[in-house]
Amino acid sequence: MSILDTIAPRRGPKQRRLTKTFVAKTTFYVSVALGALFILGSVWLYENDRTLKEIPATRDTFAVIDEVQEYLKIARHRGFLNQDEPASCWDSFEDAKFSAEYLLYGSWRIDAYFSLVRYYWRVDDKTLAVTRDRWLRTYTSTIEC
Repeated sequence: MSILDTIAPRRGPKQRRLTKTFVAKTTFYVSVALGALFILGSVWLYENDRTLKEIPATRDTFAVIDEVQEYLKIARHRGFLNQDEPASCWDSFEDAKFSAEYLLYGSWRIDAYFSLVRYYWRVDDKTLAVTRDRWLRTYTSTIEC
């Protein structure tokens, strides 16, 4: 007697093993077993937290804020919803108070308020490359600086 005869004995007038019920039950039990193995394997593989090595800052807050201000002096915007004539971004942020925060992994986040919206920029610590930080989505009109 084979294992298959133990699991799925022959039944019915033609002694068939592969009935719809047998296939459905087998598929269900195999998928439950594979799901349990996946969960156990995931827990076992990822039980320890991974920590990234912190990159110390090579610049200070004044240097990165100055770099963002230089970027704003060059950058142009077309007003809210791009409806106006091109204007300098620096005209909008000239009186704004800038604050900088080092993010421990080689970049700075600089922010400033204009027209009740906080704008963010990222500055790479090594190259001082300035980019707009678009992670914050607002439903109010903003300028593209």
